[in-house]
Amino acid sequence: MKKIVLAAFLLAPTSALAADLAATPVEPVAPITPYSWTGFYVGAHIGYAWGKERDDLSRTLPVPADSFNVNGVLGGLHAGYNEQFSNNIVVGLEGDIDLSGINGSHTVIDANNGNSRLHMRNRWQGSIRARLGYAFDRVLVYATGGVAFADIRERWNLFDGDIVGSGSKTKAGWTVGAGVEYAFTDNWIGRVEVRYTDFGKSRFRVAPDTRFKAGFHETVALVGVSYKF
Repeated sequence: MKKIVLAAFLLAPTSALAADLAATPVEPVAPITPYSWTGFYVGAHIGYAWGKERDDLSRTLPVPADSFNVNGVLGGLHAGYNEQFSNNIVVGLEGDIDLSGINGSHTVIDANNGNSRLHMRNRWQGSIRARLGYAFDRVLVYATGGVAFADIRERWNLFDGDIVGSGSKTKAGWTVGAGVEYAFTDNWIGRVEVRYTDFGKSRFRVAPDTRFKAGFHETVALVGVSYKF
């Protein structure tokens, strides 16, 4: 009898402890929802471009001015739409428009008519591009390419400041590049992008007897921010 009472006394705390442990509720762990890149977005960007003007002025005049460096700051707005698929592939379409300060010039050495300067300026440009990327949750690595547009203004000045002639054309070309985006929040996204663009050539007439073709190509590095709806 004593043994039975002693066993009951020893087992009582253990049973109470087990009951307490069984009664403690377990908090559920919330599932982690991966970030979705699907949706419309708008944003702004700024960057720096460098490249070359290319012309065939030496076919008209005996001058060595067929290529010179151009560069400058540009910036503007972009907008687009992304669709993310279950395998983390992201496909999208984006358009942008920029104000541009890209320009450059070259001294035209002409023994017969005196030295002068050929100057090129780009005042605006834009593009419509497809995008293809792979999402690592909030990081998106992508490639982009499409059609690009820009105005090209050529001006021929004498060294005393007199304008011999000028002309402006709007050209269509192509552009390709790559970039990385990071979603800081569900709506705000930062980006870094590098693109190469070739705008081709147009025919200019800067004097009654001076006609030539000119255009430019550029590499541009951009940073920007977007808001996804």
